[in-house]
Amino acid sequence: MRLLRSASLLPAIFLLSPAYPAAAVHRSGPYVPLCSRQIVFRASYLADLQNGNGQGFLFRIENRTARPIKLAEPIPSSSHWYARVGNKWLWRASSGAGGSYANAINERGPVFAYQPRSASADPEYITVPAHGKYEWTSGERDNPALAYRPGCDRCNYLGEHDYKAVFAYAYLPAAGDHVPGLLPCGLRTPLVDMPPKAQSR
Repeated sequence: MRLLRSASLLPAIFLLSPAYPAAAVHRSGPYVPLCSRQIVFRASYLADLQNGNGQGFLFRIENRTARPIKLAEPIPSSSHWYARVGNKWLWRASSGAGGSYANAINERGPVFAYQPRSASADPEYITVPAHGKYEWTSGERDNPALAYRPGCDRCNYLGEHDYKAVFAYAYLPAAGDHVPGLLPCGLRTPLVDMPPKAQSR
């Protein structure tokens, strides 16, 4: 299902979460191609995480290539919220950095990548083995990019209560830094069902 933007296209600007340095101001950055369909990124909503940590998501990356891939945490690095308007899904809000379309019209085109200013911001990494998978759960307490943005006043439109989300990832190391095996492309999940909002403000 094609994702549509509201009257104005999503600008090439990121709403940065606390997971990234405050020095990275709101601006467009470098971009990378989307990964081939051999690398699959999926998510599903969880009403309650273990240990009473509230709502969250189950994430899964499948690596169907012959080589291991390495990704920088946090994963996903951004989330994008859509509201149902008639028979269409319109973009309403984004959070995080890395994974937004460079061209909102081209859904198989490149995505902007988050890139730290210096290697001193070196993140933790996960590795997905060749022909393997990696699965984990996460909520907004450990990844602020997962915050349910339709819950904010400015993200709500009168009469809208049915939302879905797309989770994304795209990362480049700091200029001059080389990370062997780092995934050189971006990932986006299909639309993920969210529970309806009781009301919009």
